[in-house]
Amino acid sequence: MNATTIGVICTIIGIVCTILGITIGILGYKRTATKDIQAETKEGAIMATKLDFISQGVNNIQVKMEAQENKFGTMNEKIIRIEESTKSAHKRIDEFEFYKTEKENK
Repeated sequence: MNATTIGVICTIIGIVCTILGITIGILGYKRTATKDIQAETKEGAIMATKLDFISQGVNNIQVKMEAQENKFGTMNEKIIRIEESTKSAHKRIDEFEFYKTEKENK
């Protein structure tokens, strides 16, 4: 083997190693990119699920608040009726006392 043959063999080995290195690098990049996409997709799904739970919680709170508002409105109506009834009862009591004192004065 002369120096030229050894040089050609070294050049061929260098070219093969370079091609092999490039191929391994590309495959590694694709694998990493695929894993990154999968991780991002998983994180996106988790975030979407959490947002759905938050949305459901907000909707539940709104429903409960509406129910409380309805109860509050009903209670206000009852209070108004009770106040009117109390006012009417006070008038009747005052009238009764007036008639009682009139009878006693006669």
